[in-house]
Amino acid sequence: MSGDNADHDTGAHDSAPAVTFGPLKRALREHRYPVTAAELIEQYGAATLETPARTARLDGLLEGREETQFRDPSEVREAVLDALGHADASPEAAADEWTRLPR
Repeated sequence: MSGDNADHDTGAHDSAPAVTFGPLKRALREHRYPVTAAELIEQYGAATLETPARTARLDGLLEGREETQFRDPSEVREAVLDALGHADASPEAAADEWTRLPR
C-alpha cells in the first residue's frame, strides 16, 4: 500500500479479501484507544466498508460485540475481517500498517 490516504486493506497476504475502509481507516487510526465497540458504533456506525461481494456498515459488523474493548486500530480491523468471515493471516504486518500514521 502506498500513501496515507490508501483505503484498501489488501495487505501483503493474498488470502485476505479486498476491503475498502475509505475515510473510516484514517478515523480509526486517529481515534483515541482503548475504545469499546459500542463507542465505535456510536461514532462511526453508519460508515460503510466495501468488499468485491458486498457493502456493509460498521455497526452491523460489530453488532453483538459492544462490550469488546479494542487497544488499537489493528484490533478493530481484525474484528471487521472476522465479521466478514476472514481470519487475518498476518497480524504483525497489519498492526504496523494500521497503527502508524505518516508524519
